[in-house]
Amino acid sequence: MDASADEADQSLTWRGSLLARLPGGRRSYWIVVAAAAAVTGLVVAAIAAMAGGGPSLGELTPVIVATQTIEAGDQLSEQNTEARRHPALTLPAGAVAALVGDEVASAALHPGDVVTAARLGGLPIGDRTEVAIPAHTALPPLAPGDLVDVLVTLPLPGDGGAQSQATLTVATAAVVTDTAEHAVTIAVTTQELLPVASAVIQGSITLALVQSG
Repeated sequence: MDASADEADQSLTWRGSLLARLPGGRRSYWIVVAAAAAVTGLVVAAIAAMAGGGPSLGELTPVIVATQTIEAGDQLSEQNTEARRHPALTLPAGAVAALVGDEVASAALHPGDVVTAARLGGLPIGDRTEVAIPAHTALPPLAPGDLVDVLVTLPLPGDGGAQSQATLTVATAAVVTDTAEHAVTIAVTTQELLPVASAVIQGSITLALVQSG
């Protein structure tokens, strides 16, 4: 007997065994087959609906999406954003549906990010870089827009094991961009970035208010 005949016999034997085990025999077998097909159809339909943003994910809603990297402090415009339609249930809280024209990013946005209210309201900082200063350091009452000098106090070894300290200014007129419970975020120049970051790690930082925003 050739291989095809063996396969046919095995298929018949398997079906016959299944028919013998099912209550109702041949009729129950076809009921099981129909039920399996129905379940498969439902699963495929659900996957298709999710992939296409169907009713299960809500109505398509217009939102503003970043089309390129937008740094904190950059202004949003038609050059770096566009309007798209996303399923409502996939949108983050506070998604922005339209721009007024003077929105500024308070946090970085990347291509494809949905613009939210929480990411707007920052200050223009040009090519400066933001650095978070821990709130346990010496901080005066500050608000976004204030200008501060950054001072760091470092321990210096002295003669005979005596300890002394030196205070250095590592940034001037840094822009306060955000104030939170545990940190104050400031924007510093490229030349000031490394000294300020090192000061955060190695020394005791003080922010001196030089101009209120």
